[in-house]
Amino acid sequence: MKKALFLLLFSFSEYSDAAWLNTTGTVSDVITYASTETVLVVLSSNGAPVEECSNTTTFAISKSISEEARARMFSILLAAKTTGSSVTLSYNDVGGCEPWDANSSAYRKITRLR
Repeated sequence: MKKALFLLLFSFSEYSDAAWLNTTGTVSDVITYASTETVLVVLSSNGAPVEECSNTTTFAISKSISEEARARMFSILLAAKTTGSSVTLSYNDVGGCEPWDANSSAYRKITRLR
């Protein structure tokens, strides 16, 4: 029984080796839609691709985070775009994709912004 439990728990540790990737660049575009709470972000640098995420040029502020956290990130991005300042986006190197319409793994989800 203990072996079965160990194997079961071990099989769910797929993302245990995940790490954050950082991409630094100026904000080229911030895109919002009335139909979704997700905010899309394009930087001057595409950053590293994430195998599971289909889009390799755009990042996303997830609709799943709090409205306050989304607003903070949005504000930082707009200020950086206005001033031409660089920002650093962090995202997971494994998984961590934001869904878009029927695509469950479209954009790299921003986990930290500085």
